[in-house]
Amino acid sequence: MSEPKQESRVFSIKEANAFFIIMAILFLTLGAYVQSRELISGLLITEFGLLALPVLFYAWVTKKDMKRVFRLKKLPFEAILKIILLAALFLPIIAVANLTTIFFIELFGKPIVSMIPTATNTFEYLILFAVIAGSAGICEEIFFRGIILNGYESEVGLKWGAVFSGLLFGIFHFNPQNLLGPILLGIVFSYLAQLTGSILASIIAHIANNGIAVTMGFILNVFGGGYSGVEAGAIAFDSIGVILGVMVFYLILAFVFIIGIQSIFKSLHKLFPRTQEEGPLWQRDRLKISFAHLPPIGLAVGLYGLIIYIAYF
Repeated sequence: MSEPKQESRVFSIKEANAFFIIMAILFLTLGAYVQSRELISGLLITEFGLLALPVLFYAWVTKKDMKRVFRLKKLPFEAILKIILLAALFLPIIAVANLTTIFFIELFGKPIVSMIPTATNTFEYLILFAVIAGSAGICEEIFFRGIILNGYESEVGLKWGAVFSGLLFGIFHFNPQNLLGPILLGIVFSYLAQLTGSILASIIAHIANNGIAVTMGFILNVFGGGYSGVEAGAIAFDSIGVILGVMVFYLILAFVFIIGIQSIFKSLHKLFPRTQEEGPLWQRDRLKISFAHLPPIGLAVGLYGLIIYIAYF
């Protein structure tokens, strides 16, 4: 029996797009329902039942090259530490990105305070860390840095594959106030996976990013006067002046931290050098994408517009 064609052993944009549309619909319906019933179990059902397991099962049934698609490669301990530090240094940049969207929403409407759970004791903290950081970091990376990134980069190249993976990652949150930050994070996660050749790099960065947020919420809740994440968010963003002040603070931090970010990326490039034949990681190629590749993005943007209209107008 002949082996499957090489092209069929990786995902195509068509497959990636089909999965994205299906998962987006399930996320907004079934996922929203189970999370409204009980948040922790609902998140686990959404992450594992809707994102990770169907993708892995489909890849196995269709005989995809699992090692290539999901970049199954170990990382040296030195790289792991640098990736965790990198995720921490990116936090001010992500904060500025999200505050920018909140600022414009404040100009035309009223920001909606998201129901972000915070732990009140160590046990709750460990549960939230495992679910919000651990399960999301693993399952979302399997989906977005597995099928989505592989599908796009196999047809439009590494750079644009990372850009589209990040764009769809941000859109998939379906939260207008949390759009630009996840898009930037998605591109960074994609770049790390491509640079190291390992999905573990993006998983670790994702877990670190979410884990820091969970940890900060726990510390604020325990030592900050007992404010919950919702109350703290409502207090922090109750006016344009406050938003601008916080943005300036994070912008200053971002300019300081960018020196460390550049240093870590340089050291990672030394740890994972590319051959002369491979050339630079992101070639300066023009985007070559057909109209048939764009429907899921158009559909997602349309859904975003509907959400914004319902929520703010």
